[in-house]
Amino acid sequence: MFCSFCNNTIEKGTGMLYVRKDGSTLSFCSQKCKRNMLHLGREGRLVKWTNKGLAIVRHEGKEKKESALAKEIADKLAQKSGAKK
Repeated sequence: MFCSFCNNTIEKGTGMLYVRKDGSTLSFCSQKCKRNMLHLGREGRLVKWTNKGLAIVRHEGKEKKESALAKEIADKLAQKSGAKK
């Protein structure tokens, strides 16, 4: 079972189960996650300390944008190393 807010695994017999009026259930690993989702109205993917938030930060770090100047310098260095060989 996974936490509805932070996506951490919840061991059997631990955590909290919240039932909404419409019958849908939300499971939480801690009171911190429950407060953030229900009382403060936050989304887990936008909070940096959650597993969902960390996954987004890691993914964004891989898609690093390079400036035009950086691409030109990289091309020139590649041409120089190719000419030396």
